[in-house]
Amino acid sequence: MPAAKSLEPERFPFLVECFLRANQQPTGPVKFNPIILLLGFLLVGCCVSTSSLAQQREKSVTAVYIDAPIVIDGDLDENQWNLAEPATDFIQQEPRMGEPSSERTEVRLLYDNENLYLGIYCFDSAGARGITVNDVSRDYRPRDTDTFTMVFDTFNDRRNSFIFGTNPGGAKRDGQTAGNSERRNYDWDAVWYVKAKITELGWQAEIAIPFRTLRFHNLEDQIWGVNFSRRIRRKNEDTHWSAIPRPYRTSRVSHAGELNGLSSIRQGRNLYLKPYISSPLVRRQGDDVDFVPDAGLDVKTALTSGLTLDLTVNTDFSQVEADQQQINLTRFPLFFPEKREFFLENSNMFQVRRVGQGNRNRGRDLIAFFSRRVGLSGGRVVPILGGGRLTGRAGPYRLGFLSIQTDDLEEIPSTNFTVARVRRDILASSDVGGIFINKQGGGGQHRTYGVDGHFQFFRNLEVASFFLKTSAPDIPGEDTASSISLGWADHRYDIQGEYLSIEENFNPEAGFVRRTGIRKSQGEFNLKLRPGERFPWMREFRPSTGIEYITNQENVLQTRNFDQMFNLDLENGGSFRFIHRVRFERLDEPFPIRSDQSIPTGDYLFREVNLNFFSDRSRMFSGSFDLTTGEFFDGNKDSYSAGLLFQYSYRFRADLSWEHDEVDLPTGDFSTDLVTTRFNYAFSPRMFLNSLIQYNSTLQEVSSNVRFNFIYEPLSDLFVVYNERRSTGGEVLERALIAKLTYLIDF
Repeated sequence: MPAAKSLEPERFPFLVECFLRANQQPTGPVKFNPIILLLGFLLVGCCVSTSSLAQQREKSVTAVYIDAPIVIDGDLDENQWNLAEPATDFIQQEPRMGEPSSERTEVRLLYDNENLYLGIYCFDSAGARGITVNDVSRDYRPRDTDTFTMVFDTFNDRRNSFIFGTNPGGAKRDGQTAGNSERRNYDWDAVWYVKAKITELGWQAEIAIPFRTLRFHNLEDQIWGVNFSRRIRRKNEDTHWSAIPRPYRTSRVSHAGELNGLSSIRQGRNLYLKPYISSPLVRRQGDDVDFVPDAGLDVKTALTSGLTLDLTVNTDFSQVEADQQQINLTRFPLFFPEKREFFLENSNMFQVRRVGQGNRNRGRDLIAFFSRRVGLSGGRVVPILGGGRLTGRAGPYRLGFLSIQTDDLEEIPSTNFTVARVRRDILASSDVGGIFINKQGGGGQHRTYGVDGHFQFFRNLEVASFFLKTSAPDIPGEDTASSISLGWADHRYDIQGEYLSIEENFNPEAGFVRRTGIRKSQGEFNLKLRPGERFPWMREFRPSTGIEYITNQENVLQTRNFDQMFNLDLENGGSFRFIHRVRFERLDEPFPIRSDQSIPTGDYLFREVNLNFFSDRSRMFSGSFDLTTGEFFDGNKDSYSAGLLFQYSYRFRADLSWEHDEVDLPTGDFSTDLVTTRFNYAFSPRMFLNSLIQYNSTLQEVSSNVRFNFIYEPLSDLFVVYNERRSTGGEVLERALIAKLTYLIDF
């Protein structure tokens, strides 16, 4: 293996200059070309040599037709299972990439006219005592439990896939991916069946996936991409049937094997009706009790083998879990994720992608379409009259269309939100596309439109770019946003860079923007080291550095963050992180950090240190600790957070976390507290009781959200939800008891 080229300072003078400048306090306008930073980081990625990964083994497995259905009970005692040749010889990705799995796994596939069946044997040399299972909720967290995952590239295009996963408790996890795993959506829920059992030899599962749940070409003989993965939690080991190198996921379907044998299968009519009835009983402070029963309907149907139409009438989200509260000590709005089922499904289709989305708040500083703008306003729920969504593929095109009409609510007028999205697949794993967003109501019309592209080269190089423009009445120019981002990721290096420009009048009314009138350049360099047998308790050590440089549109520096970071992943699944950060902030106007307290205008250079630790979350007891201490504008700030997780088998789980801030400023000192408690009890993989209780010292409130969910049939639910907000003095501010019943009618 060729040695990696060293990164001597004289070979990269610009990068050295950038890092040295990070500790200097600017005294005036800064002339800075952010494109050079991106080119510098790209140069590093091109100059550093890495060892070539072993060529993947081409594998194939055959599904065998049977004329009688399999009983899904987890026993695998039907004689039909002996007809199928098993898929075996799994290969490690973690911890020893390329070596055989330490435990044997067998997968057999059968099918009849209605279903695809999988019989899974996960043998374990430690028997039943070697199995870890601590969560059976829908879309469970797979990192903390033994789990098995199946990926099907049903169009055999090496881009898109359906994902199904289960664990020894028989839990379900399902999702969709696009762009060769670059866009993942685990909020998609499907109709399928699974039963699992723990035995003296390990654990096993039987699975039935109806063909009407999937989408595929209308061909007599089918060839699909397929892959399987298994996680052995006590060893923190990940294996795949068709080998996948780090850092990629199981859904990287370009590395999948081949599924043969499927013939004369059909999707059926693919028509689902899902009516609901709800009975909310609500009491607000100073109001009488409101009881307004309601009903509505969701419809899903396949227009073609690749296009799905969803319709909703009188949409209701009363069963959704409450938001986890946050305390804001920044100058910018907080981001709260979408939790409503209708908007989560196929949500990736309406995103404008950037490389490394999610790192250092990337992706949260600008979202072209943010579905929380629909049906939510100022913390209030706005009734949704109805709407529709069309998503899927037609040849090389991926299409998305969404239109939702909200009702009026006091001073909020009835509004229509419409989004149209198209992507065109090009090359092996790249695409280009366009988006159009329209918000219309109350006599006003606000639009966002633009184009974007996402490209993958040489397996490891990723490039993305977009250009967006908004239009609104009485708004002059300077209303565009644009970005170019690049990234190189392999098992040794992770290098990313981005340039983003958001003009002053860019205003996506149906989107989210943290900050306008800026030009932002940022770059990261991460090195991934594996000590192997020298330190058996250590899995991976990752030193990294990153810089974020934000100016206004006249190139005058506004914000700069320079980070040096060390991440340590432990062999048992725990982690440790250290960050040293140098920050610069220019305040052109006072920053009201509290209602009665502001930080004056001026230039501020300050430093902070962050320590973070997570223990092994698969244990009965686990914990976390986070400390950030240092300067804060013209004062000091210490932030602490601690968490304790107790999970007694997969049935009961309790999670307690506390966040505390101590802020010392010349204008006065203050502190904040946020306490969050979760209790979860699983009666079975189909019946759950969950509670979320939060105390917020800034709001002087205690809020409670208790949810009972019984899945009495696939995708058919009974919810009973209790919500309450109470002041710390004991006064009830709001209280609601909601019962909701949904029923899926499958044609």
